[in-house]
Parts: sequence; C-alpha cells; structure tokens
Amino acid sequence: MKSTAASSELMALVPPRRDTLQQRVYSQLRTALMRGEFTPGRSLTIRALAHALHTSSMPVREALRQLVTERALEMLPNRSFGVPQLSPERFHDLLRVRSEIEGFAVAEAASRITKAQLERVEEFNAEMRAASKGGDRLRFISCNQEFHFAIYAAAGSGTLIPLIETLWLQAGPYIGCIYGEDLDPIVNLGHHEGLLRALKRRDAAKSRAMLIQDISSPAERVIEIATARFKQQVALSTRKSSIRRAERRGLRSRADSGSRTKEA
Repeated sequence: MKSTAASSELMALVPPRRDTLQQRVYSQLRTALMRGEFTPGRSLTIRALAHALHTSSMPVREALRQLVTERALEMLPNRSFGVPQLSPERFHDLLRVRSEIEGFAVAEAASRITKAQLERVEEFNAEMRAASKGGDRLRFISCNQEFHFAIYAAAGSGTLIPLIETLWLQAGPYIGCIYGEDLDPIVNLGHHEGLLRALKRRDAAKSRAMLIQDISSPAERVIEIATARFKQQVALSTRKSSIRRAERRGLRSRADSGSRTKEA
C-alpha cells in the first residue's frame, strides 16, 4: 500500500527538462540579437539560418516564432521573419525604460559589488579597448554586453536580469547600427570608465547617471543611421512593387492577346 502511494507521488513529479536542439538554436539566435549581429530591417529566412546553424528547419522555425512573441522579431508577409524596423518613437520609448530598469540595477550594484566582481568588470572594459584598437567589432559588442551584465548581476536580483535581457533583445539590433565597420567607441568607453569610478566609490547616484549617459549618448547616431536605412528599404520596396505591377500588366496583356488570336 505504501509502495503504491509512493509511486503515485513520484508520477506527479515533472522530470527535468533537457537542453533540446530548439532551445540551443533559440539561445544562439537570442545571443546574436542581443549582440547586434542582426540589424533593424534585416530579413531572416528559415532556410538560410538552418544552413548557417547546421540544423534542420523545424528548430529554427520554432525558435523564430518564440522570438516573435518576445517582440525581438516580427513575422513578414512572405512568411519569413524580420528584425523590427527602428523608428525614433520606438527607440526613445525603449531608451526610457532601459534607463529606469538598468539605472536601478547599477544603483543596487554600487552598494553590493565585490572586489572580485569589480575586477571582472574592469577586465571586460580592457577587452573592449583592445577590441577597438584591433578593429574587432563583434568582440567589442560581445564584451560590451558582458561588461553591463556583470554589473547587473552584482545587484543580486534574479528578477532584474530577465527583464533586462528582454530589453536587450530589442536594443541589440540598434547596437549593431551604432558600431559600424568604422568602430568608433571612444565616447562609450569614457562612460564605462566613469561608471567604474562611481562603482569603486559606491556612489549609487553617480553610477546610475553614468549608465544613463552611456546608453543614451548614441541616440542621435542610431536614429540617423536607421532613418537612412529605412529610406533605402522603402525605395527598394517601391521599385520591387513597380516591377511586380509591370510584370502582372505584361501577363494580362499577353493573355488578352492570346484570347483575341483564338477568337480570330
């Protein structure tokens, strides 16, 4: 009797989830978005991603759908997926929310960060400087993410990190716009170093102020780049539409001509 009861209790337990292929694909795409490897307006096809990730279409499709629900991607009319187009309104809205949540995180970290954690943050900043000198754009962006999240982790809140990750999913493509191939991060690193000094003094207000300056300083550049790209895409879309309309008119014209020939 005891054995039956114990078995029933065990059957109610949920076995631990394994890291599935879909989860791994999702994690890779998520990281790529957060690090700005996909810029706003870019179209992502399942076939191309599956080829790049050396996997089948199914896990890629499901991962992309999950990212759509998180507003990191959008579904396009041709059944492909795209990185949402940047607009000034969207950027400023995201910036306001990031300033509040990430600003709170660094203020909390200022009173909690340990010497070892601070040294790790300094290492990421040094790696960013080295990546800048070497022209390693992707490494620079990767270290920028690690720099920020090492500080946020020092806040000691399990609630904050997922919230910030969601914001970075939307902000990541914009980071890809900021740091183009010319890679000119001097101002950004200056804010990082100011933030480091404030953290060493355990100055929560100054830490928050430096973080907000760091994430808001590229705003004009982001909007300028995104606006130019948006205009290019609109022009391209207009040309494609014109071509399709001309092709349809040509098909109708040939069809009408064929009908008249048969009647004759």
